[in-house]
Amino acid sequence: MISRISMGVVVFLMLWGSERCFGAEPHDSESAPQVMIEWRFDQAGNLLGWVPGGHVADVAVRDDGLSGRATDWDPILMGPVFEIPARPTQWVEVRMRSSQEGRGELFWTETLEGKFGGFSQEKAVSFAVQASDEFQDYQILPFWHAGGQIVRLRLDPPSVERFEIAHIRVLDAPQPVSPATRWDFRDSTLGWATWPSMAPTSVEPDGLGFQVGDGDSWLISPSLQIPADDLSFLAIRMAVDAGQRCRVFCVRASTLGYDTLDIPIVADGRMHTYHLDMASLERWQDTVVMLGIQPSDQPAARVQIESIRLSSEPTGPAQLRVEYFGSTAGVQRAGRPFEVTALLRDHGGRTARSVSATLKAPEGVQVLSDLVQHVDQIDRYFPESLHWQVIASDPSTISLRLAVQIDDADLDEPRGEDGPSLDEPRQDKRPTIERSASIDITPSPQVEVSDYIPPPQPVRSDLDIGVYYFPGWDTWSRWEPILDYPERKPVLGWYDEADPECADWQIKWAVEHGVRFFMVDWYWDRGNRILEHWLHQAYAQARFRHHLQWAIMWANHNAPGSHCREDWRRVTQYWIDHYFSMDQYYRIDDRPAVFIWAPANIRNDVGGSQAAAELYAMSQQMARDAGYKGIYFVAISSHESAAQCAQLVNEGYEAFTSYHGFYLAESRAGSNQFSFSRVVQTGPEFWRLADERASGLEYIPIVDTGWASQPWHGQQARVIHGRTPELFGQLCRLAAQYARQNDKRIVAIGPWNEWGEGSYIEPYAEHGFADLEQLRQAFCPPGDWPPSLVPADVGRGPYDLPADPRKTAWQFDTQAGLQGWRPNGALQIEMTERGLQGRSVGNDPILHAPGVRFAADEYQQLVVRMSSSQDDVAQLFWATTITPVSEANSVRFPVIGDGNVHEYRVDLTDSRRWRGAITALRFDPVMRSDVDVVIETIRLEP
Repeated sequence: MISRISMGVVVFLMLWGSERCFGAEPHDSESAPQVMIEWRFDQAGNLLGWVPGGHVADVAVRDDGLSGRATDWDPILMGPVFEIPARPTQWVEVRMRSSQEGRGELFWTETLEGKFGGFSQEKAVSFAVQASDEFQDYQILPFWHAGGQIVRLRLDPPSVERFEIAHIRVLDAPQPVSPATRWDFRDSTLGWATWPSMAPTSVEPDGLGFQVGDGDSWLISPSLQIPADDLSFLAIRMAVDAGQRCRVFCVRASTLGYDTLDIPIVADGRMHTYHLDMASLERWQDTVVMLGIQPSDQPAARVQIESIRLSSEPTGPAQLRVEYFGSTAGVQRAGRPFEVTALLRDHGGRTARSVSATLKAPEGVQVLSDLVQHVDQIDRYFPESLHWQVIASDPSTISLRLAVQIDDADLDEPRGEDGPSLDEPRQDKRPTIERSASIDITPSPQVEVSDYIPPPQPVRSDLDIGVYYFPGWDTWSRWEPILDYPERKPVLGWYDEADPECADWQIKWAVEHGVRFFMVDWYWDRGNRILEHWLHQAYAQARFRHHLQWAIMWANHNAPGSHCREDWRRVTQYWIDHYFSMDQYYRIDDRPAVFIWAPANIRNDVGGSQAAAELYAMSQQMARDAGYKGIYFVAISSHESAAQCAQLVNEGYEAFTSYHGFYLAESRAGSNQFSFSRVVQTGPEFWRLADERASGLEYIPIVDTGWASQPWHGQQARVIHGRTPELFGQLCRLAAQYARQNDKRIVAIGPWNEWGEGSYIEPYAEHGFADLEQLRQAFCPPGDWPPSLVPADVGRGPYDLPADPRKTAWQFDTQAGLQGWRPNGALQIEMTERGLQGRSVGNDPILHAPGVRFAADEYQQLVVRMSSSQDDVAQLFWATTITPVSEANSVRFPVIGDGNVHEYRVDLTDSRRWRGAITALRFDPVMRSDVDVVIETIRLEP
């Protein structure tokens, strides 16, 4: 539910006196940075050719540099025309101070032609700016080399009351190109250097040693000339003592910017070998000219890098890891069986073979499954889940132990001078990996016998607690990407979200822990609605629905052009006819509340803010005509500055909030890999800054529930690690204190059930009810709270959906049905004797495939039999364990618009991204609106 933003470039904060070149040996005077061009604003009245653009005032050069203030959300300073050659070893330094924290943006161009004089968002970088009385140096690596030359810069300072710029300059650290593709650091740095906030590297017997700094900190290569198409795999051997993930970036010779890839690390201070499939990155092709490694996302982590090497195939032995070991029940009762799961993944080179896993239980605990489980092999792309049924006779905390053995595994022994190379086999062929899990066994509650779920016993807060709800879990295919993350398994199981009984459990759990209402993600695109099964089926038929209120959160992140005056009238009338009259519909000031995801999309589509204001006024009048006092509009976005908030007020909004509250933490971390403790630390400031810019809007504080979207976005996901119930509870208590001190009536809680994005508090495997219990303790008065019941306590459930058979070929007819395929809002479909018949009603019609899981090299051909009423283009997209669905992960083919069925064969191997493990498919039969299609067959062939 959040729009995804590509990082594009690397940004660093460098303190005074710490300037260093990269890609060269430290203290090498011959590689001192060269100033390519500089604007030093130290002469009063002399702007040196820089001119103010829009949204900025009082721009002048005074004693302390070029100063000014922002008057709206997009202040612009335009630089003079110049010309310098563009190289990947260049960076831009901006020395600036700011009255408030914010974000700046640097644009560059190699041409003066085009709509915006050559500038575009593809040639820009956003960077965090600190609030400080002292000047700070901001170092920006743009990787603009593919442009060949740079002729102009544009700097957008942060939207703050006052900014001052001492200088802007472009620096370069030119160096000879290294032909190397393998580096052993036990004798030398080999031209690699840290950038910019790590302590100096030292060459030690075990390799390069250094300590990670705060924010983005990297080890950067010298200039390279890697034949990327021939060398797809990168192996890093290193030891790290803290952190969760490592990040690698690459720079292509002929492309602007860079790509990144993340992998989990084992932060135990011992040597491990990490393998990365670099060819999954769009820029890993032709010639790669630079590499960078961020060994850990934990500031102050100590790192030892022994070697880095590139190869055409994965090298070295298997390296098995236990990524999860514990209960997947969430709540374990004495005398009742529960499931224990071990998730094993191979991060090594060769395939893990002859794997055995043994579960060891203490006295009084019975293992109902075979103690020892065997796996012939574990592919490096697909993890393996092993399951045991366990029963403990008495309430207690038990310790279970797991021992995993494997042939030809990485022993992780230290690599001394005489240590084996990455390719040498280990001497011990049966190493053992051991893990333990502490599991609480609780007594079964005494519950009166009844024929249904016991009615909710609501626990109320003096604040209205609202939680976002994502209705996306009505088919097995939706759950499939989550299966490899067993710690996320809901206490309800892999349930059918359209089941009213499941909704009754959700309602009971919510209201018994202080929640008053859900803000339900609601989808409307020009009259087409999707994902309404929870609202229209489960909630509508739930016996306990009168206990929990709800409100629309219109997720209007549709394609441009999807909003217009007539459509606005239709959507408002739909709300009035179907929702506002419900007793359970949530109201603010006695008016139905409507939360809107993207106000900017509305104003952009209808011709500006004034035109948008007319639409909101029309909605108010329609509501009053229907007997209501009006509508209370709440903005979820487009409120990043005081000017934007004032614009929302003028349009007709009365309040604002957000779907998440981690943005300040992410900005200060300088990375999209950071700890939840940062979210807790920055929470009160995030809320205060929102109140300060509110401009007449009521601000609703948001309590974040985390983010870790690997199931959706693979190794390029944003990951907030270290979220625990205790930290979540601390954030809740801070929010309760802030709300009461500032006379707030409502507090928003991040998503209840974004299982794929990693934002959830609905009871789940890893922590059961602990998150909800923390929420209740923070917001509700102490009392005789009801027990947290699970379905098995009252003889209900399970609610798991049947697993779909995995297929790679689909024949569509009325007998077979949709087979798990589902459309988006731009495609209307029905099953007929002719096949899957559809009509596009938007410009991006989509069919999402059911869950798939196969190696790309097993299939080379896509075969589609379909008809189309117009000539158009079809497109197949895919996701892998590393990369999400994207334009790069796709193939296109033209379709003939004569209304006849044609068979299309597409060679998937034409795309270099068809590799690794395929985990999702998406088929767009056409691209335009108002096209009729019939699909008979979609299949993959070897």
